[in-house]
Amino acid sequence: MQIAAAQQPANVITSARPLDDAGLRLQEQYGKVVTYEEPLLTWPGELQGIPGRKSDLFPTPQSFTMPEIRLGTDLGNALKDTMAAYHQATSGIRFQLLSSKLGFHIVPVEAHDNTGQSVPTTSLLDQIISVPSEARTANQHLDALGAAINSVQPIRLEISIPFQMRPDSFDRAFRAQPPVFQWGVQSTVARDALIDLLNQSATTMSWHLRCQASAQPSDRFCTLNVGLIQVLTTDSQGKPDKRPIFFDRGR
Repeated sequence: MQIAAAQQPANVITSARPLDDAGLRLQEQYGKVVTYEEPLLTWPGELQGIPGRKSDLFPTPQSFTMPEIRLGTDLGNALKDTMAAYHQATSGIRFQLLSSKLGFHIVPVEAHDNTGQSVPTTSLLDQIISVPSEARTANQHLDALGAAINSVQPIRLEISIPFQMRPDSFDRAFRAQPPVFQWGVQSTVARDALIDLLNQSATTMSWHLRCQASAQPSDRFCTLNVGLIQVLTTDSQGKPDKRPIFFDRGR
């Protein structure tokens, strides 16, 4: 699939998670999976409060200029160039790019500890987990994976499905045949387990792992947002538009 805005000039992204925003932009342009994961931030020097949110803390916004993506550039190189520009212009979390049969994965490798020192870090999806092999729906398998992650580390993980309008919408988009199927993993990196599960879906899905900092340790948690990918298109008037992709994997 050709990218949608290949010749657009470079632009500045300013947000609490600019690399996440850039990855999402590239995912929409290429129509291929780009996932994002972050660690839980604890250093006050890169966090700020928001009125009315009690003890919740949020990453201080940062900016970087997303490089121009030239026509014909493959997604992997576009991501590498984007990450290099991000690392040059910002401080805080450092990331690496992984690839799998599902797509590309932006994952953390370094972050500030609570004293402001840069130290090696990981995401919750780097945990080694086991999920008992049982017959479940796809949604139940996803919940079982979340439970397995929560059983091996202290930071609470919540599973969120943004496009879930009805209780069975994830299963309907997954379109497993049969709807209840056997799945499980033993001593597997959680990310690889998630890739293995989503690789069985009839619809391409992606994820964003975002963590909520707080002045109160008991209020800290991370959310794994699993959803459909969207692609950039144009509407009948030639204006930019986005549409979700369903059932693109021929299963």
